[in-house]
Amino acid sequence: MYHLQADSAFFLLRTKLSDQIKTVGKDATPDNPQPYIDATDKIISQLSDQVKLLYPAKMWDKISPRLFATFWSLSAADIILPSKRYTAEIERIEGLIKQVNDNEELAQRRKDKETERHKEMIAKLKEEHKHQEDNHKLVLTRLEAEKDMWFASSSSSKVDAIMQFLQVCIIQRSMFTASDAIYCAKFVELCHKMQATNFSTLIYFDRIFSDVSHIVTNCTDNEASRYGRFLCETLKGISRWHKEKALYEKECGKSPGFVHIIRGDPSGEGEKRIEKYLDYENFRHVCCKWHFKLTKAMVFCFDSKDYSQIRNGLTVLNKILPEFPVVLNLAQALEKRIVKVKDEEKTARPDLYALAMGYSAQLNSRRHTFIAEDKFHHVEKKATPTSTDSRNSSPARKDKRTEVKRREDIESEKKRRREEDAKKEGERKSAEKKLKADTSPKTKANGVRERDSETDESRSKIRKK
Repeated sequence: MYHLQADSAFFLLRTKLSDQIKTVGKDATPDNPQPYIDATDKIISQLSDQVKLLYPAKMWDKISPRLFATFWSLSAADIILPSKRYTAEIERIEGLIKQVNDNEELAQRRKDKETERHKEMIAKLKEEHKHQEDNHKLVLTRLEAEKDMWFASSSSSKVDAIMQFLQVCIIQRSMFTASDAIYCAKFVELCHKMQATNFSTLIYFDRIFSDVSHIVTNCTDNEASRYGRFLCETLKGISRWHKEKALYEKECGKSPGFVHIIRGDPSGEGEKRIEKYLDYENFRHVCCKWHFKLTKAMVFCFDSKDYSQIRNGLTVLNKILPEFPVVLNLAQALEKRIVKVKDEEKTARPDLYALAMGYSAQLNSRRHTFIAEDKFHHVEKKATPTSTDSRNSSPARKDKRTEVKRREDIESEKKRRREEDAKKEGERKSAEKKLKADTSPKTKANGVRERDSETDESRSKIRKK
C-alpha cells in the first residue's frame, strides 16, 4: 500500500473495493443477498491475506484480519440510512410545489415548468433512497454473516481485544474525517446490536472514556474536532439508554455486551458459567462514572497550562456540548476551570481566551438542562439509626458508649486547658501589678530618701574616726 497509513490507504481504495463487490455480486437483491455475500467473501478474503502481512502476528491473536478489512472497507453510507432526511427533503419539495400552484402571480406555463422540475427532483430522491436502502440491507446481511469471526479468539481476553480494536481501527479512523467519526460510532452500535461474538460493549465504553486525555493531548486542531464529533455520537447512544428504562431493557438488558460478571461453576464440576447482566440502575451508575472520567480528562487538560491541550480540550467540549455536561456538579467543575482559563489567558494567549469565552457562553445557555446527581443516578444516603435500633443492637450500644466516652475526654481536656489558662492569667496579672508598684513615683521617692539616710550615716562615721 505504498507505505501509507491504513486510513489514507483505504480512503483511496474504498471506492474501488465497493465497485468490485457490486460488479461480482450484481445479481444480488435484498431478497436474494447470497451473490453479494459470496462476492464480498471472495474480495475481502484476498484483502485480509494482504493486510495480515502488514502487522505483527501477535496482533491477530486479539482481532481477526477479517474485522480489520471489513471495518476499513466500508463507509458511512453503507451502514447509515438517513431515511428521515430523505422524507423531510421530499416533503419540503412537495411544499414548494404547493406554493407554486397557489401563486396567482405566476403564469400557468411557468407553474407547469417549476412543478415539473420539482417532481423530477422528488423522483431522483426516491430512486436514490431506494438504492441506498437496498445497499444498506445487503451490507447488514453481510455483517450478520461474518460477525462471529471478528473477535473470536480464545487466547486473549476481551479487554485485550477491545484495546487492539480501538488502537488500529476506531481511534485512528475517528480522527480522519468528520464522516469517519460518525461511521466509527455507528459501527460499534452495529457490533452491539448484532451481538458480535466476544465483543463487550461495557468494556469498549469504559476504555473510550478512560483514555480521552491521552488522545486529546496528541491531536491537531482538526483531529480534536473530529474526535469530539465521535465522542458526541457515542454519548448520544448512551444517553438514549440512560433516559428510557424500557429502551435499555429492550436493547441492552439481555445483551452479551452488557455482561459484567462471568464466573466458573462454584462446585468445580463441568464448565458452566454464570453470566450476570448489568441492570438499569447499575447502568446509570456506570454512566455517571463515564461522565466523571470525561470531566476529569478535560480538567487535566486545562490544568496542564499547555497550549495544545487547552485548545484541544476546548475544541472537544464544543463538539460534545449537546450531550455533555449533564450533571450539575460536573458542569460547575468545568465552569470553574473555564473561568480560570479566561483569567490567565486574557492577555497571554488571546486565542485561547476567545475560545474559552465562546464555550462559556454556550455552557451558560444550557444551564437550564443540567440536573442534580441524585436525579442522574441513584445516590444512597447514609441511614441514621433510630433510638430503638440503638437499644436493640449491641454494636450500636457499643458505638454509642465509645462516642460518649470520646466526648467526655474532649470535655475534660477542654476543662484542664481552661484551668491552666486561668492560672497563667492570674500569674501574669500579679506580675504586672508588682511591676507597676515598683515603678510608681512614691516608691521612687522612698528609695531616694533611704539612699540619702544611708549616705549621712556613713559620713558621720568618717568624722568620728
